[in-house]
Amino acid sequence: MTVGSRPFPAGRPVFADSSGKPMAALPEAPEPVRLVLLDFPWCPACADTWRALAVASARLPAGSARVYRVLFDQETALSAAGKREVPPLRLSPVPGFEGTEGTGGISITPLNALPGAFSEEFRVSQAPVLLLLGADGTVARRWVGYSPGMTGEVADEIRKRSLPPSPLPPGK
Repeated sequence: MTVGSRPFPAGRPVFADSSGKPMAALPEAPEPVRLVLLDFPWCPACADTWRALAVASARLPAGSARVYRVLFDQETALSAAGKREVPPLRLSPVPGFEGTEGTGGISITPLNALPGAFSEEFRVSQAPVLLLLGADGTVARRWVGYSPGMTGEVADEIRKRSLPPSPLPPGK
């Protein structure tokens, strides 16, 4: 999922909504800005990214952005017996959003990556991956991992993309 690509809808269902319905496309949302976070429950940097998004959310007006949380419910365990898929070590609430979900400028839609299908469609070798989608669904910006400046960068991108276009000056 590189900048300029249009990953969703995928060629086949790659995630499921909270009811278990398989989906190839992201659900519709009223917010002008859409982000996709590939989230792994065992990943400390994923938790840091969520905390950065929570701080950014507090700086934005309500209804500014929607984050699609694509949660991977399987992980690969390595042992002397070989590799195997196992349930995640822990399932957790969204770090930094406990008790505040929906009160800032960012709303969250949880989705579960379908085991096998998601990894066959998209190669994910690092976590977290945060994608900022343009209005047409193309990846406009991509963050891999966490950085201390992420809060400001994400808030600035959301602000820039959620503002209505400024009118042309008179006579132009």
